[in-house]
Amino acid sequence: MTRYIAFISYSHRDRAATEWLHKALESYRIPKALVGTQTAKGEVPARLVPIFRDRDELGAAADLGVQLRAALANSEHLIVVASPAASASQWVNEEIRSYKALHGEDRVLALIVGGEPWSSDAAGHETDEAFPRALRYRLASDGSISDDRAEPIAADGRPQGDGKRLALQKLIAGITGVRLDDLVQREAHRRARRLTIVATGAVVGMVLASGLAAYAEIQRRAAVEQREIARRETAAARAATDYLIGTFELTNPATENPRTVSLVTILGRSADRARTELREQPEIEARLVSAVGRAFNNLGLLAEAEVALARALPAIKRAGPEGASALLTLATTHIKRGQLDRARGTLANAERLLGTAQGEHLLQRAELAATRGQIAYAKGNAEAALIDYDRALAYLRQADDNDPRRLGHLLDLRGNALVDLGRNDEAEKALAAANDLLVRFQGARHLRTGKNWYSRALAAYGAGNYAEAEARIDTSIGIFTDLLDQTNPIRADSLSLKGSILHARGRNREADRALEEAVDAYRQVYGGPHHNIGIAEYYRAQVALELGRTKDAIAYLDDAIINYAASYGAEHPNIGEAMVTRATILAGIGRKDEARQQCAAGLAMLDRTMGPNASFTQGLRENCAALKL
Repeated sequence: MTRYIAFISYSHRDRAATEWLHKALESYRIPKALVGTQTAKGEVPARLVPIFRDRDELGAAADLGVQLRAALANSEHLIVVASPAASASQWVNEEIRSYKALHGEDRVLALIVGGEPWSSDAAGHETDEAFPRALRYRLASDGSISDDRAEPIAADGRPQGDGKRLALQKLIAGITGVRLDDLVQREAHRRARRLTIVATGAVVGMVLASGLAAYAEIQRRAAVEQREIARRETAAARAATDYLIGTFELTNPATENPRTVSLVTILGRSADRARTELREQPEIEARLVSAVGRAFNNLGLLAEAEVALARALPAIKRAGPEGASALLTLATTHIKRGQLDRARGTLANAERLLGTAQGEHLLQRAELAATRGQIAYAKGNAEAALIDYDRALAYLRQADDNDPRRLGHLLDLRGNALVDLGRNDEAEKALAAANDLLVRFQGARHLRTGKNWYSRALAAYGAGNYAEAEARIDTSIGIFTDLLDQTNPIRADSLSLKGSILHARGRNREADRALEEAVDAYRQVYGGPHHNIGIAEYYRAQVALELGRTKDAIAYLDDAIINYAASYGAEHPNIGEAMVTRATILAGIGRKDEARQQCAAGLAMLDRTMGPNASFTQGLRENCAALKL
């Protein structure tokens, strides 16, 4: 049986693009310097032949047929010509599924010729989807298509994407295992040699002076181009250096006391300088303003972060992939402020700046996936968050710059999702691994290390290990108290959790003080409703109830519902839980009609958001039934 380099799977509506791809692959000659080198895919061949493409329309048979199955089994790679037509084709879908079942996920490539990848995630855009379902998702152990997202390696052949030349090179790099940069550079050298040969043939018979003049012109242009590249690089380096030096010149000793000018003032002025002085260098401006935004976020100055980043949006949009990092910082700001829909919109803009080539900008793609996971986690969907965090880990491990600090932060986020899912043993392992990385590479008293101790306290609390949880949260609060202002929301998060832990240990007066301090800090920082206030108020209501302050407990629950709705929208499991808890209190003081209405409304919301069969929903339904309303 013939062994094929690749099998092209396509819809016959995309025949023209497929015929170009087939011819381009089989006629392509690998640059001589790369032929015979060893890669992860084996020895690099001189030619990519043969390539299989079925040339006849498939009939209405129930399966692919013997010939196609044999070709799939004997193909080293599968290339999917991705478009809305391919996405709608049952045969393309089945070819992908069959190939993955035979060979796994790693040798499946895609060439986008129309539509938009993952557009089916947005309601009303399903017909624009470029990726068939079998390409978008991994296979389950039984060979069926699962709901676990895949990360297909895709080249975008459209003019607004990579273009045909670069898309072809990306596919060849994927087939051979050669680094894309090596292939592009060798191809450029080869084209230059061809141009030289053509130029030499054209000047044969011309006088030597003309030949020398032509050569001199070529050399002059090359020199000018190299000088221009060097000039731009030098200018970029000088601009960054001048900006950093200028950071220490932002106070006026004639009008200000340099001992009393705050870091906040310096950061705000430096963001303004970046916007005015680096207007012609948007990549540098975006990078520096992103750093300022992250600093503001860490200080809990969320409004200042949003202002600095929003003012730089024109440059950020012109900065291309470099601007994506700044947008991700802005999305994080929105998440911290409880503006989850705005965060999602900002994330979509960042994704557009990164483009569709999955093998590039891996660190930004890891950050994007992690930020998407944080939105899902804040929305109460820990399962979706875990999928996004795992996708972020996959990108991070592919990247050349695999910073252990980033890995530690991501493992910390992943551990939080596992805690919410009740997978406590896995959570403890992830969080302990994160702690080891953060302590080693950032220090025992670093902000991220403090956040990790918060996550570990949450894990112990979820597992019912309240003494261990208290010890861990005290470590977290100690770090945050040393590093942050008393009203910083990060410190307030730890105080809120400590209140919950103390309540679980029966120390309700201490719990009430911790929760009250957390709520006061949140209100100062957010300046309005926020889901973190809702969480603290919910636990504060339970504490108040046990202290015999029934009226306060109802008021705290009412405030919790208002704050949840501001961040989550009108429908969320936390709101349903608060309603059922409020019904329990109302029933206890004889207001049974109100209690009945609250139970019904809360359970209906839980049915819609979590499902009637969820253990959480069933537990609260039992609580309502026990009230005998």
